[in-house]
Amino acid sequence: MSSLSHHFAGISIKRLSAVETERHTSNQHEFNGTNAMKSYLGVDRRIFPAAFIYLGEAEEDRLALDDQVTWYDARERHPSRSEHRLYFRDNEVMQKAAEGDTLISALRHDGTMLLLILSEESPDRGDILWLFGMSKVPGKSFTTIDTDKVTPQSNALFNYVAESAGLEVEEEASDTWLELMLDRFGPRFPKTRELSGLALETLGQDINAIEIPDETLVRLIDREETLFRQLESHIVSAQLRGKAETWANNVDEFMQFSLGVHNRRKSRAGHALENHLEWIFLENGVDHQRGAQTENRSRPDFLFPGAEKYQDPDWPDARLTMLGVKTTCKDRWRQVLNEARRIPEKHLLTLQPGISEHQTTEMKQASLTLVLPRRLHETYSTTQTGNLMDVSELITLLRERQTLQL
Repeated sequence: MSSLSHHFAGISIKRLSAVETERHTSNQHEFNGTNAMKSYLGVDRRIFPAAFIYLGEAEEDRLALDDQVTWYDARERHPSRSEHRLYFRDNEVMQKAAEGDTLISALRHDGTMLLLILSEESPDRGDILWLFGMSKVPGKSFTTIDTDKVTPQSNALFNYVAESAGLEVEEEASDTWLELMLDRFGPRFPKTRELSGLALETLGQDINAIEIPDETLVRLIDREETLFRQLESHIVSAQLRGKAETWANNVDEFMQFSLGVHNRRKSRAGHALENHLEWIFLENGVDHQRGAQTENRSRPDFLFPGAEKYQDPDWPDARLTMLGVKTTCKDRWRQVLNEARRIPEKHLLTLQPGISEHQTTEMKQASLTLVLPRRLHETYSTTQTGNLMDVSELITLLRERQTLQL
């Protein structure tokens, strides 16, 4: 995975103050810059095309628009002082911004800027701060990120978080595995199990589901993400070239195609994660059933040891476990609470970093334990980690329950 410098020329992050957001008490339409921002924005007056994005508490609160910002020296005529500021015109995104929200200001390599506003109540705030190299909410002055030193821990996770937030990030150009995939599958999207199998095959001895299950899971999803993106680029590029003239006269058809590409990515990611977990459980000798039906046609992603024991009234509840699986859970974690009623303690595996303390408290109160690969635990506070498990700990628990004598 490349560092953030591959995607952005510079990133600065701050928490918004009242004077920057309260339109009825202030006419300020600018942010005070810092010396560090001059390193990538320069010292001369510049106007940048800018994408403004607001992420609120709910999906329907999202808003995106195109505008511009101006970087200038408010004291450019002073012989010895400079005071650079980033000026923005009033727009609907900035009208939504409130004191305490987080602003991410980032310069792309093509000379355009991203102004991303994260509401204090946004469920995306923690994982997007992680995406941009921040482990905690910043102060009211810009903190500039050293993009060369921030390398996301997982290529797949970086893509999941960025797409979830509606962010466009430049993909690394690579076709390392393309020839192999075209020889095996042809110019088509294979079944997810086929691509998951190829990810496993190409990693070979670099993984070990028994000794390092957490790291193995991350490497598998990263490899499959790499395989999929290379094949997708090849197939979709050909479709775009072949349909360019048709879509120029039929925007609705193009939008339908674009939505299909997006939905394929989301659906494939979830199934791939389940495929790799299933292989890890098999390698560890953990009895399980995937997608078994329980009450009211509910189908937990994984049921341990399986539906036959779950339906057996003589089988002890203490030897039953269920696991939900979601690449990113957001508010959807509540869905697993109604699955497998015989099992009051639920488990949910996710790849989402930095879920808010408010949500993890709710999860704990609902008797739900989060399971994350070990490397993601550092994105959570010390007060949250007591209700977290890693994949290795989950496997240990499942083995103990599998052999439990009552």
